[in-house]
Amino acid sequence: MKKITGLLLTTQMTLFASMAEVQTLYDQKKYEAAILEAQKSPQEFGNPKLHLLWAKSEEALGNDEMAMSAYERVLMMDPDNTEVRVHLTSLYAYLDRDDLANKMLKSTENYQLTPSQRMSLDTLKKADLETIKASASLSIGYDSNVNVSPNDLNIPNNEEAQSSLFTQFKGHISYTHELDEKSGWYLRSDADMFYQNNADASYYNLFAGSMDLGFGYRDKNYDLFLPVKYGRVNYLDRDFMETIGIEPRANIVFSKSLIGNINARYTERSYLHDSDKNRDDTVFGYGAGLYWLFDKNFAYFKANYADYDAKHTDKLRFTDKETLSINVGVNYDINDWFVARLDYRYRYTLYRDFADDGSKQRSDDYEQYEFKFSKMVSDTTEGSLLYRYSNNRSNYGLAEYDKDVVMFGFQYNY
Repeated sequence: MKKITGLLLTTQMTLFASMAEVQTLYDQKKYEAAILEAQKSPQEFGNPKLHLLWAKSEEALGNDEMAMSAYERVLMMDPDNTEVRVHLTSLYAYLDRDDLANKMLKSTENYQLTPSQRMSLDTLKKADLETIKASASLSIGYDSNVNVSPNDLNIPNNEEAQSSLFTQFKGHISYTHELDEKSGWYLRSDADMFYQNNADASYYNLFAGSMDLGFGYRDKNYDLFLPVKYGRVNYLDRDFMETIGIEPRANIVFSKSLIGNINARYTERSYLHDSDKNRDDTVFGYGAGLYWLFDKNFAYFKANYADYDAKHTDKLRFTDKETLSINVGVNYDINDWFVARLDYRYRYTLYRDFADDGSKQRSDDYEQYEFKFSKMVSDTTEGSLLYRYSNNRSNYGLAEYDKDVVMFGFQYNY
């Protein structure tokens, strides 16, 4: 009996040692050695963790077919493993197994995925496996300075900072139609809507809607898209502005974890109320970005330049300007429990008009910090808590401000 017990203990220790050795080799990035150790451990072939390390090692070495096979073995033993489902969907799409990618995507969409996992699928696959995507969010919040004009409208404001509670709604829908299943050409349309109602400052309620339509072409290494975009804004208790323009962009896949983006923009902005007519302008800009996906997380860097040029000779002061914007951020999954996101934005603006004393051109330095915590509360619904701090420094006194925004909301993804 003692001999049998000793043999069982020795066998069990050998099993643990084999698995630990594979893990150690993988952690040391000795992927070939980890695979060899896994192959020499038939007593562990019923352990999905062994095949997961095997799959990750094959993928790290660029052996996509072998990685796919190992991930499939994991899924046979652990069919609810969302990490493996996301990896397999991306691999199927990358290896032109579109039918398998579609089936895996459909069978995975009802699982609880992190926002970064969903982004990984949307970014890495070379074909739109879903033709219709939609999302809607509803939030409540507090704004310490709601009368600061949004984005790049640059509305003069001589009032004291006004705070308000608000409710906010965002909606997005996207439709993609492949013109030919194998050609790579497609037609895509997107529509966005934004509405914010301020409880204590209804004059600053904002509605914005936009729609674009364009042609695109995709290959496994890049995606080109040329849309025409139309937008309309209601603000300050009036039909405020409409825009029309083109915004070409290209995504370039450098690797499975590194994606680049280049973009351009030409927009004509027309102000609809008689008192705003001399604000009409055109905007020309271009930019680039880089996205790094690692595990369930991602980080990004974006830079954009824009030139604003007045349409009329009797232009409103401070209409002509140039801007340079830099955005950086990271999205990090914390123990599969919630996702933390940090974004930083800096924008430098140089105006072609002079400040009040006439000694130098007006210039602004704008900074924004945003912290967001989110959690998938169901397969399709995400809850989030957001804090945003904005600050604008300027040599034109009336343009200086800071503001705080706190917001809690839910988003539904279809």
